[in-house]
Amino acid sequence: MNIRELREKNKLTQTALAKSLGVSSNAISAIESGRLKLSEKLSGKIKEVYGEIIEKEVYNEIIEAETKAGKKSAAKKVKAAEKKAKTVLETAGAEAVLDAEKKVEKKTRQRKAKVQAAKPAVEASAAAVTAVAASLENKIEKKTRRTKKANIVIQSPMGGEITTDTILERIGEAGASFLL
Repeated sequence: MNIRELREKNKLTQTALAKSLGVSSNAISAIESGRLKLSEKLSGKIKEVYGEIIEKEVYNEIIEAETKAGKKSAAKKVKAAEKKAKTVLETAGAEAVLDAEKKVEKKTRQRKAKVQAAKPAVEASAAAVTAVAASLENKIEKKTRRTKKANIVIQSPMGGEITTDTILERIGEAGASFLL
């Protein structure tokens, strides 16, 4: 006979049996479900109160067998859960990589679009700089031409004309410099 049979034979609840034996109802529940082994002390108390002998060794062996079977079943469930979790993690990892790749592609497309959008402005700026540079070159060239054309012609008192180039040549021959 086991505790459950004793309890059912005497039409007791787990709480009532526990109260009569001086233990908690959780202890009775644990013994019935095999989570806790029947102690010598409790076995003696059952014999004293109910006059019944609970076959402790047999009962504990049954509980151990049920517990082992439960552990094997639990181990299978744990392995199945681990396998499922691994699959979920692998899938989640692959999805995370795909999400990251999609984000990188999106950023790349956005940056390319910004570059394309900025390209006309950059080209316009380059054209404006080129135009300004050309305008400055033209102004410099015009001033240079004016300077070259502004050739001074001096009427010599001895007759004839002397140009600035002639004066500069003669100054160079004389080894002296004059500012006009």
